Amino acid sequence: MGLKEAMAAIAAKPKDQLTYTDVADTYVYYVRVDFDPVGIKFCMDEAEVAKYKINAKAKAKLTYCQHLAMARGGHKAMFMPANMLLCENAEPVFGFRELDKEKDTKRHMKYLRNEELAWQAPVGKAKLPLGKCYGIYTAPLATFDEAGLDPDIVFFMLLPYQAYHVLNDYMAANGRSSLTFNHTPNSAVCSGSVWAYVNNTANMTTMCAGSKTSGKSDMSMLNLFIPGSQIKASAAQFLRRISETGGPSVLGKGGEPWPGMDVCKGCPLFKYEAV
Repeated sequence: MGLKEAMAAIAAKPKDQLTYTDVADTYVYYVRVDFDPVGIKFCMDEAEVAKYKINAKAKAKLTYCQHLAMARGGHKAMFMPANMLLCENAEPVFGFRELDKEKDTKRHMKYLRNEELAWQAPVGKAKLPLGKCYGIYTAPLATFDEAGLDPDIVFFMLLPYQAYHVLNDYMAANGRSSLTFNHTPNSAVCSGSVWAYVNNTANMTTMCAGSKTSGKSDMSMLNLFIPGSQIKASAAQFLRRISETGGPSVLGKGGEPWPGMDVCKGCPLFKYEAV
């Protein structure tokens, strides 16, 4: 079976029969994402750790965004226990420690230059309940089929134009006509993913200082987080739109092959007929 035939077979499946491998293949093939979609699982039950399919183990502490970088670019499936997290800003986000007013204010002063705001920032970030998360499992999305688990969050690192298409189909699938996102002075990836998880909605963030360096985020790319419970419906809506219009791009009349012909409306130079 060729690639086109394989993708047509995926598109023919009903939503409840799509696998996470199908979902990943859909976005890689039709939106040309540069990195694999990543599944994130916040471990609230230590007994669940045995179910995780793991192919790598950190030899030293790493940041959360480094784990995601290894999953999206290196096909690494890893579990990060709470005591193996390197980033101090991410620790309270995941409920690994309580906030320390003096130290956490100082960590945010370089961004906001105001002590009151520098304390409000860590207080206001989305957080998991204190002491409830034992660690975090990150892996290429397709790995969740093998593990028989559902991700809490699906993470994409992509270009704004790619995110635009993914989010449009997300809105259609979930009955939404607009979306609101959460920007913080740092913790773009850790707090960004937890905000999506806690609020059960898509979130999009720029890179932050830490994810730019540790997480290897390109300055032109965005972080996109979609709740795992909503990703299959979003992919199914995307496939349905493609089957109805003929292609993934929404440029012009829509239905063009990716990325679509970038032509101003009414341009007299780009007139053609199919032969």
